[in-house]
Amino acid sequence: MTPPKSEKEPEPSHKMDGNYAVLMETNGKEYESWYYFIRMEGNEKALKHLQDQLETVEWFIIDDLSTFDLEMKVPVSAITAKEMSKIDLNPTSFHRKFDGKLDIIDLGFKSKDDNSARIGKAFDHLSYGQIEDYIDDEDLDEEDLVTESESESESESESGSESFSDSEDESVSKKGIPPALLNTGVPRWARSKRNGK
Repeated sequence: MTPPKSEKEPEPSHKMDGNYAVLMETNGKEYESWYYFIRMEGNEKALKHLQDQLETVEWFIIDDLSTFDLEMKVPVSAITAKEMSKIDLNPTSFHRKFDGKLDIIDLGFKSKDDNSARIGKAFDHLSYGQIEDYIDDEDLDEEDLVTESESESESESESGSESFSDSEDESVSKKGIPPALLNTGVPRWARSKRNGK
């Protein structure tokens, strides 16, 4: 069932100009790195604030947590960001391009926090693509989405190749899927998480 029009996300703007900073998440559990391309124009202050926080951490992989690095000195073009969001190299998630306004992100670091505590706090705020909670206008195309029935069909066809317990499968299906997309369509990266790839 499609949600009422007022609950739908606005159509992506598909901006193809300007420069993009790259937030890289490297996850210890998935053995993957994901790039989040964030439009720089209009987001300079929010990006600088995030960068200042991330630079206070000496990053290394702890257990199943992620590390984060933000590249602003050498931005990429909108075309590069779009092309990178289309490549399918990782089985868990996809690279993503965001054209909207980035909120100021407070990772909650305190002066008394040691390095491990800061890594944990950054993970709590940003892991598995949670950057989407702080920015809008993700550049998704129609082919990047799948209907609920298609997703269920894919999940059933892949269930023979990998087995998960019901609780594990349920946690995978809920992780990283924007609520607005649960009933209308699921982006490729979230479909992969949902299907346990």
